Amino acid sequence: MKRIAVVLIVALAVFAGAFVCEKAYAAQTYPWNVTVDVVYRGDVFRYDLRTQCGKLRDEAERRGFYLCERPRRDLCARLLNAGLPREAVYNYLLPDFDGILRHFGYVETRREDAAVSFGKQGFCYRNGRDGASINADKLFDEMLRSDGRLITVQLPVTVDRALTAEELSRNTVLRGSFVTSYANSGANRCHNIARAAESVNGVTVEAGETFSFNETVGDRTEANGYRTAKVIRDGGYTDGVGGGVCQVSTTLYNALLLAGFVPKAVRHSLVSSYVKAGFDAMVSYGSADLTFVNDTDHPLYISATTVGKTVRFDVYGEPNPYKIVRESTEQREKFATEYVVDRQKYPELIYTDQTKVVVSGSDGVKTKSYLKYYLDGKLVQTKLIRTDSYKRVDAVIARGYLARESEAPACWARRAYKSFI
Repeated sequence: MKRIAVVLIVALAVFAGAFVCEKAYAAQTYPWNVTVDVVYRGDVFRYDLRTQCGKLRDEAERRGFYLCERPRRDLCARLLNAGLPREAVYNYLLPDFDGILRHFGYVETRREDAAVSFGKQGFCYRNGRDGASINADKLFDEMLRSDGRLITVQLPVTVDRALTAEELSRNTVLRGSFVTSYANSGANRCHNIARAAESVNGVTVEAGETFSFNETVGDRTEANGYRTAKVIRDGGYTDGVGGGVCQVSTTLYNALLLAGFVPKAVRHSLVSSYVKAGFDAMVSYGSADLTFVNDTDHPLYISATTVGKTVRFDVYGEPNPYKIVRESTEQREKFATEYVVDRQKYPELIYTDQTKVVVSGSDGVKTKSYLKYYLDGKLVQTKLIRTDSYKRVDAVIARGYLARESEAPACWARRAYKSFI
């Protein structure tokens, strides 16, 4: 009986000693524990280091599982300074740390910027969506504050702000516009103007990109839908396929000037009727072109419309701080008019009041063209952009040879003309 009592006392002593040791162990080691409730919009994920490292006791010393906050941070810094990947270090010190990231993986979204599309119908904007990513560095750092206490940490999320439609619209403002009229043009010329303008309408010129009128519009041939109309060629007027297209390039040229660009352009040999001398832009496929570089940081958008025998170009892009005004000086030499009578060549012209324009007259003009830049209403720069010289062409008008009965012969005799009979 005494023997049983002794065994029982020894057992209780051992159990009590073990209990005391366990309490001492717990008191000694639990401050190292990391216990965190990670929360995101009501979703709670609990991380408990004691649970995670239970099956890794053999590695506990090496991996610093029983270190408190400060020495654990020091170990983390040494491992990172050794060049180890952050993800590997975080999982090394807090096993299954990436399990938290997997749980909240639905938070990760890719940023989608707003987009603008531009075409023949104008602008169309698509809204963007912010991106989001878990800030693992901040999460790890905050979890180390646990130091044996259960703490709550809001999942740190980094928002990648998307470009908004409103921000896009700030760089799609009207920079310059220009309109010319072709009210006196025939049907074929009107057709050619509308066709060429439609080819340019809706064009986007990206930042740094070079625009070419000829590449955009294409060759002016009958196969491409162009018709015969008057063109300026070799210092005179003649019939040619695509007549009228130069008015389109000229209108675009002036819109670009007012938008803050100075395109490369070629003048006509004669003064154009639809724009001031010094501001025309002649094009001929394969030889003369209208080109410019979009030297802004954003795309440039070109709109063209033909309404009521007018053609208009609008140029959109990032805001231009300057108001730009065109100005020119000119020296003009008026053309003369010569009347001819040729009964064989113009048999339909019988009476002196019946006339036909054989050659249209054009003044000889020398010009200097400038752009004036105004900032807040104050002139800050005047730039010479062109010096041009246009050929003078005298007009030739054929008329009949007989005076009407009501016309006095003396009056007719006093008129200067050449007669070819």
